[in-house]
Amino acid sequence: MIDFKISNLIFYFILFFIVSSNIVFNSIYFDLTLISGLIIYVLRWSHTNWIICIILFLFGVYNDILVSTPFGYTSSLFLCFYLIDRIRSFLSVPSNTNIKFIIFSLLMIILSSMNYFTIYFIYNIPIPFFINIMPYLVVVLLYYPLDFIISYIQTKYVRIK
Repeated sequence: MIDFKISNLIFYFILFFIVSSNIVFNSIYFDLTLISGLIIYVLRWSHTNWIICIILFLFGVYNDILVSTPFGYTSSLFLCFYLIDRIRSFLSVPSNTNIKFIIFSLLMIILSSMNYFTIYFIYNIPIPFFINIMPYLVVVLLYYPLDFIISYIQTKYVRIK
């Protein structure tokens, strides 16, 4: 059962465009990889399907090749966002936007801390904490507007089972 309906193809195309734009729009304050992860997290997937995981993995590999990040970093990030959303759905946590935002914010704090401590302790590169945390703060600030836009699109144009 392959998940290639028109509604999902639209979101796959949007993710592909954002991942492809990652090579052009590269900034230390704005990370399109995290924006893609936010889209994956905010989407209300109609059902769990193994092909979604494969597609997200391939988008991650494609992003790693474009941006020259370590192989598997983006795939792990995308699958982590998808897994957290599926676990939240499986545990019947209410689909309240505020609860999803809190879970997402905690995930961003964990990811930014891991990134900062990896750079500082493993690579011995002291970077200012503000520069490291800025892309994560931008993504957290984009949560509500992006959630509103995607919810509007999904309720207006996409049927969710």
